[in-house]
Amino acid sequence: MKAIATTRRRRLVVWLGAALSTVIPLSTSGLAAVVVAEFTNEWRPFGLQGLIVRSLEATTDRLCAGTQGQGVFCLDLLAPHGGWKELGPAGTTITGIWIDRYEPQVMFAASGSHLIGPIEVLLYRTGDGGATWEPADLDLRRQGAQAIDVVDGVPTLPILGPIPIPFPVYAAGDGVWRSDDRGFSWQKVLPFPIEVSLEVSPTDLLRTVWAGGETFIFSGFTVVSHDGGATWQQVWDSNAIGDNQTADIAAHPVLDGTVLTGHEGFVLKTTDFGQTFYEVLAAPARFFLDWDRANPSRAYAAGSGAFFSSDLGEHWVDITGNVLGPRTIARVQADVERLGVVYAATVDGVYRHYGGGVPMCMVATGDELQLAPGVCPPILAPIAELPGDAIVVDLDQIRSAGDHIDLGEVECLIDDGGITFVTIDTPDPAPGKAIGILARAPGATDYGTSSDGLPRIPSQGDCP
Repeated sequence: MKAIATTRRRRLVVWLGAALSTVIPLSTSGLAAVVVAEFTNEWRPFGLQGLIVRSLEATTDRLCAGTQGQGVFCLDLLAPHGGWKELGPAGTTITGIWIDRYEPQVMFAASGSHLIGPIEVLLYRTGDGGATWEPADLDLRRQGAQAIDVVDGVPTLPILGPIPIPFPVYAAGDGVWRSDDRGFSWQKVLPFPIEVSLEVSPTDLLRTVWAGGETFIFSGFTVVSHDGGATWQQVWDSNAIGDNQTADIAAHPVLDGTVLTGHEGFVLKTTDFGQTFYEVLAAPARFFLDWDRANPSRAYAAGSGAFFSSDLGEHWVDITGNVLGPRTIARVQADVERLGVVYAATVDGVYRHYGGGVPMCMVATGDELQLAPGVCPPILAPIAELPGDAIVVDLDQIRSAGDHIDLGEVECLIDDGGITFVTIDTPDPAPGKAIGILARAPGATDYGTSSDGLPRIPSQGDCP
C-alpha cells in the first residue's frame, strides 16, 4: 500500500491503493480528530431490515439480495443514497441469484424447493435488469425438477470469429442442470440431490464446475466436473456421518484448484482440485464462504458468526461482534472492488462489515491530520485529547449538491471518542483506488468545507 496525503487547513486525508506510485492531494477539506484506544469494527445494518434475506450477489456497481417472499432487491453501490429498489418477482422467495458480470441486465433467480404442494416457478430470468421477469424452468419442470436452490453461470464472453463461445448456466436443487441457451432448454448433468452448493470455477469458466450437498441419508459430499458437467468425480464425502452437508463452495478467483468448502461445523480447503482436503476452521456454524476478489488472499466464512482470513484461508479471525452475533446468516458476499468490505444476508436484512485492512495510525494536531500504516506507538507523555467523530468516505460518491458537498454513504470509524492519537481499521483501497478519512469536532453538522466553501455532509451512514 501507498500512504498518505496530508494537507493543512482541514483537508481530506487520502489512503491510496498499492498500484499508485504517487500520492494525490485533494482540494476538499475536513477537521482532524482521533482516539486513544484501538477501534474495533462492528457489523452495521445495510438495508432491508425487517426482511429475511436468503441470498446475495454483487457486481462492480450493484448489490442484489434475494428475500423470503418479497423477491429481489438491488442497491446501486455507486449511489447508495438512492436506497434499495424492489425488482420482483412479486411474492417470491429467492434462494439464489446469478448476474452476468459482462451483461449485468441478465439475471437468474432461483426460488427454492417446491417438493410439497403445487409446482410453481423454480427459476426466473430477466434480460432488463429486473424490470420484467419470466420463467426459465419450463423445460426443467417438464423433466420433473421440483427444486432449484442455487444458480451460477459463465458470463457472456467475446465472440471468437464467427462462432460464439458457449454461455452455460447451471442450476442445482434436486440434481445439477445445465443450459446452453440461457434457460430455454436444460440437460440434467448430475442426477442426485445437491441442495445448496454450486460454483463455476472463475479460473476455468468453460470446464470446471463444483457442486455439493447431502444425500437422502444426510451424508455430505462434494463433487467436481472438469468437462462442463459431462462427467463428475466425487472428491469428498462425510462417510455416512449426518449433518456434514457441503453447504457452500468458493473456488479461488486466481489460483486454479484452490477451493474452500463450507460444512456444518467446519471449513475445508484443497489446493489440488480436491485430491486432498484439510480442515482450516471449526466452529458451531453452517458455513457460507466468499473470497475477497479485490484482494484474493482474503476470504470470509459466516453462518452462526463470521470469520476472516488474510492468508488464503489458512488461519481465521472471529469478526462476529455484538451486532451480527444474534442473527442467523444465510449467505456472505464480498464487495467486488473494495478490499475488506463484506455483506451478510441475515434473518433481519443485510449487514455490512467495513474493515479488515491494515491498521492505520491517525494523528491530529490542530488543523493537520496525518495517517501512517501500522498501529500507533505507545503514548509516552500526556496529550490533549480532542473529542469528535471520524468517517471513511468513498471518493467515487462525492458530488456537488448545490448548497453543499454530498459525501454519499459513509462509514463511521469513531463515534464521539477522543480523536487525538488512535489506531483505526479501514478497508484497504483496491489498486488504483482511494478512500478518504474525515473528522469533525463534537456538535458539528458537517466535515469541514470544500475549496469553494461548501460544507461537506454525508447523505447516509453518518456517526450517531
